Amino acid sequence: MTDCNPPTRARRSRIGFAILVFGAVAAGGCRSAAPLLAPADLEAAREHLERPVKGDPAALYRLRAAGAGGLKMALLTSGGEGRLTISQPFGAAASITTWRDGEPPVYFDLREGCRLEAVDLSQVLGIGAMPLPQAIRLLVGRLPTAGTDRSSVEDGSGLLIQGQGWSARVEVAPEPWRILAVRELRGGGDGWRIELGDHIGSVPGSIRIHRSDGRWAELELLSLQWNDAPELPVVPDLPRCEDLDRGP
Repeated sequence: MTDCNPPTRARRSRIGFAILVFGAVAAGGCRSAAPLLAPADLEAAREHLERPVKGDPAALYRLRAAGAGGLKMALLTSGGEGRLTISQPFGAAASITTWRDGEPPVYFDLREGCRLEAVDLSQVLGIGAMPLPQAIRLLVGRLPTAGTDRSSVEDGSGLLIQGQGWSARVEVAPEPWRILAVRELRGGGDGWRIELGDHIGSVPGSIRIHRSDGRWAELELLSLQWNDAPELPVVPDLPRCEDLDRGP
């Protein structure tokens, strides 16, 4: 993120840790090996997993990351809007990330008492340039595609997703169709990797993210329900984090 008045080193460290923990969306466990599938089967998988999400999902996860445990992550959505809240072990909210169709996400650091508004908050899940709406679709058992994203079949190997500024290869399995892994495609071939397991139908009960820098995060699904356009909580009125760091 480019800023003429960057945060202090201490605040940068705290904000970076909060975003990393928030980006810890994942929960471990072994996953099944991806089966070899014919192109016709992969096309059937693509059609099934690219369906629209019916209703507005609300979910609660147990969250772990390297050096941090006992956290919870709550997801609330309503149409094209959403909230992701990270709570500390004793229940106090540490951060809230909000998004709305056509606008960049906003990150509210409740410990610092300030907000960050930046395009790179698409990285808040720790998975490169995948936007939040696509990541939410992945959490509820759909291909992470939205808007102008394109999905296609790769002969014998899985599905390919090409989005704006990012692309990924997807491993799937049948009966029922479900996503086993999503791997970022980069020129050097060393991007993030997401492993999904413990499925209930198509919905993953556990997700583990491996970042290209060696860090990891886990999510374990505790509950999931589908609502119909619920009213989302009002977000706090906080100043921009960079404004708090300006000198006299």
